[in-house]
Amino acid sequence: MSVAAPTVRPARSSDAPAVRALLEAAFGGTAEADLIERLREDGELLLALVAAQPDVVGYVAFSRLIVEGTSHADPAIALAPLAVAPAMQRRGIGSALTRAGLDMFTRAGEALVFVLGDPAYYTRFGFAPADAFASPYAGPHFMVRRLAPHAPSTGVVRYPRAFADLT
Repeated sequence: MSVAAPTVRPARSSDAPAVRALLEAAFGGTAEADLIERLREDGELLLALVAAQPDVVGYVAFSRLIVEGTSHADPAIALAPLAVAPAMQRRGIGSALTRAGLDMFTRAGEALVFVLGDPAYYTRFGFAPADAFASPYAGPHFMVRRLAPHAPSTGVVRYPRAFADLT
């Protein structure tokens, strides 16, 4: 008997306990779960998706960033965190969540998405090194994906306050 593929859908408020448990299990601590609660409380979450089967087995969040240029600021997006239940990893759930979110933001006319993660994983979604952008997360794991041709190519990336609390 095969197991049905998870359904990707927007997260509901009733998913919060399951999302917290998932994040704690996937990351081995509370930092990412605390980040999501803080982003939610601060109104900084743009989109949160879950993969459900029917229990929540995957989660991805997107929050608003600002890219400050020399004369103006442009909106951008942070993809963080992405988590899949440890027993469900390597089944395409994280990929499905990531693609669904990126597709939604492309259709909405957003210009840039930033992620801090494994280049071997995120380059498959079109992410590339974000070397031209200044950030406290600058380095080989700081990447960007352009969703629109008008996207800025340089600037200082400002994250929501909640990210500063990550330890």
